[in-house]
Amino acid sequence: MHRLPPVRRGGLHLPMRRVETYFIVIAIAFYAWFLTHYGPGQVIGYVRMAGWGLALTISLEALSRIANTLGWRVTIEDYPPKLRFIELFAARIGGEAIDYVTPSAQLGGQFVMAVDVREKLRMPVGLATVVVASLAEAVGQIVFLSIALVISLRLIPVSANLYWSIVGGFALAAALAGGFFFVQMKRPFSHLWRAATKLDIARIDTDEIRASAEEADAVLLDLYARHRGRLAASCLCYAAAWSFGPLEIYILLRLLHQPASLQTALLVEAVGLLIERATFLIPAKLVSQEGGKALILGMLGYPPGIGFVVGFLRRIKEMVWVLFGLLSLMIHRMVVQQRGDMTGAAAAERDSVMKMQRAQGEQSL
Repeated sequence: MHRLPPVRRGGLHLPMRRVETYFIVIAIAFYAWFLTHYGPGQVIGYVRMAGWGLALTISLEALSRIANTLGWRVTIEDYPPKLRFIELFAARIGGEAIDYVTPSAQLGGQFVMAVDVREKLRMPVGLATVVVASLAEAVGQIVFLSIALVISLRLIPVSANLYWSIVGGFALAAALAGGFFFVQMKRPFSHLWRAATKLDIARIDTDEIRASAEEADAVLLDLYARHRGRLAASCLCYAAAWSFGPLEIYILLRLLHQPASLQTALLVEAVGLLIERATFLIPAKLVSQEGGKALILGMLGYPPGIGFVVGFLRRIKEMVWVLFGLLSLMIHRMVVQQRGDMTGAAAAERDSVMKMQRAQGEQSL
């Protein structure tokens, strides 16, 4: 496979790289301060206390990832019989791994998902469905947040500053989802194709790719016009996936021998999601993972360090699944490359046989 030439530098590329670097430096400084303030021994002791519970949370995450994959699956109208669910699952966790380690605002992961299954699901359909599924994921998160905050927000008095920060964060999450939907209704793939042609990216300015972009836009609009039931089912799948988060918080608090209740777990997860949503451009949830948990659990009266450890234990679980996702991408690439080599060898052999037959025909004449 030929690699595309790098996009020329300039514009917003370098400023965004600087912002990313600043975030990483701030994150490292935060972790250094926290370990210095509370002591690495205390943190390591809490991690040892969790012990086997890490395996439990890693296994629990599998159920969430399956629900996420189902959320994508139901958006595909004419599902190819040859596309197995495990392949869709592998593409999903591979895309999530890319989103986790890069500041792509989930756009890079969506493209990876569609590319991974393009041999069995046409690229325009793959792109359109992953974008619809991404919106369904955001809506499912809002549904979960609404339920979680209604149940748990009473733990924080209205007079507290954090109360209105949570309300503002919820409004921001809803606004981001609304903005994402607005963009999708404006034929985004065609606009992206036109923008790519202006960047002089090789093999982009072709009638075939332009037609694929237009088809992806048509599939996208058709999904919203005729398949609202599929969209609703996808939202429910993602809401179910988000609901595993509070269960994980509850398990981790109990493993750390801390008092835990449904309201506490719901509030910690909801506030953590709002912080992550507000900082979605930061790769790997730097600071927002451990810092968010430390903030809310500290305000709820838990011992210093517990929130950081809960976030740290969750990061270990996430990194395990990132590894799974990257491994799935590597295996997929190896299989595709091997298949391409076999196809090329078969074509070369066929050409050789044809040449031999032609030469024999000429000799007989």
